Amino acid sequence: MLDFAASVRAESRRLPLPPEDGAFVEMIARWHAQRGDLPLPPRGLVTFEAMLPMVGRVNLIDVEPNPADPAGYDFIFRLICTARDLRGRTPPRKVAELKPDIHARTMAADFAACVRAGEPTLNEVVISDGVSEASFRRLLLPYTSERGGTNVALLAACLLDGPGVRDVLQSPRFSGGQS
Repeated sequence: MLDFAASVRAESRRLPLPPEDGAFVEMIARWHAQRGDLPLPPRGLVTFEAMLPMVGRVNLIDVEPNPADPAGYDFIFRLICTARDLRGRTPPRKVAELKPDIHARTMAADFAACVRAGEPTLNEVVISDGVSEASFRRLLLPYTSERGGTNVALLAACLLDGPGVRDVLQSPRFSGGQS
Protein backbone atom coordinates (compact mmCIF):
# COMPACT_ATOMS: atom_id res chain seq x y z
CA MET A 1 0.00 0.00 0.00
CA LEU A 2 1.30 3.47 -0.87
CA ASP A 3 1.79 6.02 1.88
CA PHE A 4 0.41 9.33 0.60
CA ALA A 5 1.10 11.20 3.83
CA ALA A 6 4.71 11.83 2.84
CA SER A 7 3.63 13.69 -0.28
CA VAL A 8 0.89 15.85 1.24
CA ARG A 9 1.93 19.47 1.04
CA ALA A 10 0.73 23.01 1.52
CA GLU A 11 2.72 26.10 0.70
CA SER A 12 1.98 29.78 0.43
CA ARG A 13 3.57 32.83 -1.07
CA ARG A 14 2.66 36.44 -0.45
CA LEU A 15 1.41 38.32 -3.50
CA PRO A 16 1.70 42.07 -4.09
CA LEU A 17 -1.24 44.38 -3.49
CA PRO A 18 -3.35 45.49 -5.17
CA PRO A 19 -4.26 42.19 -6.78
CA GLU A 20 -5.49 41.84 -10.32
CA ASP A 21 -8.82 40.34 -9.26
CA GLY A 22 -11.65 42.90 -9.20
CA ALA A 23 -13.41 41.37 -6.16
CA PHE A 24 -10.29 41.53 -4.01
CA VAL A 25 -9.56 45.08 -5.19
CA GLU A 26 -13.07 46.10 -4.12
CA MET A 27 -12.72 44.37 -0.75
CA ILE A 28 -9.41 46.13 -0.07
CA ALA A 29 -10.92 49.48 -1.07
CA ARG A 30 -13.85 48.89 1.31
CA TRP A 31 -11.44 47.93 4.11
CA HIS A 32 -9.45 51.17 3.63
CA ALA A 33 -12.65 53.27 3.45
CA GLN A 34 -14.03 51.65 6.61
CA ARG A 35 -10.74 52.07 8.45
CA GLY A 36 -10.57 55.80 7.81
CA ASP A 37 -7.96 57.30 10.14
CA LEU A 38 -8.06 54.35 12.56
CA PRO A 39 -5.23 51.77 12.71
CA LEU A 40 -7.83 49.04 11.95
CA PRO A 41 -11.53 49.16 11.13
CA PRO A 42 -13.95 47.95 13.82
CA ARG A 43 -15.92 44.73 13.26
CA GLY A 44 -19.18 46.65 12.89
CA LEU A 45 -17.81 48.20 9.70
CA VAL A 46 -16.32 45.00 8.27
CA THR A 47 -19.44 43.89 6.45
CA PHE A 48 -18.48 40.41 5.32
CA GLU A 49 -22.09 39.81 4.30
CA ALA A 50 -21.69 42.43 1.58
CA MET A 51 -18.34 40.92 0.53
CA LEU A 52 -19.47 37.29 0.47
CA PRO A 53 -21.01 37.30 -3.04
CA MET A 54 -17.65 38.53 -4.39
CA VAL A 55 -15.69 35.47 -3.32
CA GLY A 56 -15.97 31.73 -2.81
CA ARG A 57 -15.59 31.53 0.99
CA VAL A 58 -15.34 33.91 3.96
CA ASN A 59 -14.08 33.05 7.44
CA LEU A 60 -13.98 35.22 10.56
CA ILE A 61 -11.02 34.32 12.75
CA ASP A 62 -10.35 35.40 16.33
CA VAL A 63 -6.74 36.11 17.21
CA GLU A 64 -5.65 35.33 20.78
CA PRO A 65 -2.26 35.37 22.46
CA ASN A 66 -0.69 31.93 22.65
CA PRO A 67 0.16 31.25 26.31
CA ALA A 68 2.80 28.70 25.29
CA ASP A 69 4.50 31.18 22.93
CA PRO A 70 4.44 34.85 24.03
CA ALA A 71 5.46 35.94 20.52
CA GLY A 72 2.81 33.74 18.87
CA TYR A 73 -0.94 33.63 18.40
CA ASP A 74 -3.79 31.16 18.45
CA PHE A 75 -6.20 31.54 15.53
CA ILE A 76 -9.77 30.39 16.09
CA PHE A 77 -12.39 30.03 13.37
CA ARG A 78 -15.63 31.68 14.54
CA LEU A 79 -17.59 31.87 11.30
CA ILE A 80 -17.30 29.87 8.10
CA CYS A 81 -19.53 30.56 5.14
CA THR A 82 -19.78 30.54 1.39
CA ALA A 83 -22.16 32.35 -0.92
CA ARG A 84 -24.14 29.11 -1.24
CA ASP A 85 -23.74 27.76 2.29
CA LEU A 86 -24.25 30.25 5.10
CA ARG A 87 -23.42 27.87 7.94
CA GLY A 88 -22.76 30.76 10.23
CA ARG A 89 -21.15 30.25 13.60
CA THR A 90 -19.36 26.98 14.08
CA PRO A 91 -17.95 25.42 17.22
CA PRO A 92 -14.66 27.23 17.83
CA ARG A 93 -11.80 25.41 16.15
CA LYS A 94 -8.15 26.40 16.36
CA VAL A 95 -6.13 26.53 13.18
CA ALA A 96 -3.46 24.48 14.98
CA GLU A 97 -5.95 21.56 15.15
CA LEU A 98 -6.38 21.35 11.37
CA LYS A 99 -4.92 18.45 9.45
CA PRO A 100 -2.50 17.96 7.88
CA ASP A 101 -0.10 19.78 10.21
CA ILE A 102 1.72 21.41 7.29
CA HIS A 103 -1.55 23.04 6.17
CA ALA A 104 -2.20 24.35 9.69
CA ARG A 105 1.35 25.72 10.01
CA THR A 106 1.19 27.41 6.61
CA MET A 107 -2.16 29.01 7.43
CA ALA A 108 -0.99 30.16 10.88
CA ALA A 109 2.16 31.73 9.39
CA ASP A 110 0.05 33.67 6.84
CA PHE A 111 -2.37 34.82 9.56
CA ALA A 112 0.46 35.89 11.90
CA ALA A 113 2.14 37.91 9.13
CA CYS A 114 -1.12 39.77 8.51
CA VAL A 115 -1.66 40.49 12.21
CA ARG A 116 1.89 41.83 12.56
CA ALA A 117 1.54 43.98 9.42
CA GLY A 118 -1.86 45.35 10.41
CA GLU A 119 -2.68 45.61 6.71
CA PRO A 120 -4.47 43.44 4.15
CA THR A 121 -2.32 40.64 2.80
CA LEU A 122 -2.84 38.39 -0.18
CA ASN A 123 -1.45 34.87 -0.42
CA GLU A 124 -1.48 32.24 -3.11
CA VAL A 125 -1.86 28.83 -1.46
CA VAL A 126 -0.92 25.59 -3.21
CA ILE A 127 -2.16 22.32 -1.71
CA SER A 128 -1.59 18.73 -2.75
CA ASP A 129 -2.87 15.39 -1.49
CA GLY A 130 -0.06 13.51 -3.21
CA VAL A 131 -2.18 12.82 -6.28
CA SER A 132 -3.84 16.12 -7.16
CA GLU A 133 -2.66 19.70 -6.77
CA ALA A 134 -4.78 22.85 -6.56
CA SER A 135 -4.30 26.51 -5.69
CA PHE A 136 -6.34 29.44 -4.50
CA ARG A 137 -5.82 33.02 -3.38
CA ARG A 138 -6.65 34.12 0.17
CA LEU A 139 -7.11 37.77 1.12
CA LEU A 140 -6.69 38.53 4.82
CA LEU A 141 -8.24 41.68 6.26
CA PRO A 142 -7.46 42.56 9.90
CA TYR A 143 -10.02 44.37 12.06
CA THR A 144 -10.78 45.04 15.73
CA SER A 145 -13.78 44.13 17.86
CA GLU A 146 -14.58 47.78 18.61
CA ARG A 147 -13.75 51.27 17.37
CA GLY A 148 -10.21 52.12 18.46
CA GLY A 149 -9.78 48.64 19.93
CA THR A 150 -6.53 46.73 20.01
CA ASN A 151 -7.86 43.15 19.86
CA VAL A 152 -7.12 42.06 16.30
CA ALA A 153 -9.30 39.59 14.42
CA LEU A 154 -9.17 38.53 10.77
CA LEU A 155 -11.54 38.20 7.87
CA ALA A 156 -10.20 35.63 5.41
CA ALA A 157 -11.71 35.71 1.94
CA CYS A 158 -10.82 32.86 -0.39
CA LEU A 159 -11.37 32.96 -4.10
CA LEU A 160 -11.49 29.34 -5.23
CA ASP A 161 -9.84 30.07 -8.53
CA GLY A 162 -8.05 26.81 -9.17
CA PRO A 163 -9.78 23.63 -10.28
CA GLY A 164 -9.93 20.88 -7.72
CA VAL A 165 -9.49 22.93 -4.52
CA ARG A 166 -12.52 21.44 -2.80
CA ASP A 167 -11.54 17.95 -3.91
CA VAL A 168 -8.04 18.25 -2.43
CA LEU A 169 -9.29 19.86 0.81
CA GLN A 170 -11.87 17.10 1.28
CA SER A 171 -9.55 14.28 0.22
CA PRO A 172 -8.89 11.72 2.97
CA ARG A 173 -5.27 11.70 1.75
CA PHE A 174 -5.03 15.43 2.53
CA SER A 175 -7.11 15.75 5.70
CA GLY A 176 -5.76 12.50 7.12
CA GLY A 177 -2.17 13.11 6.04
CA GLN A 178 0.62 14.29 8.29
CA SER A 179 3.70 16.18 7.38
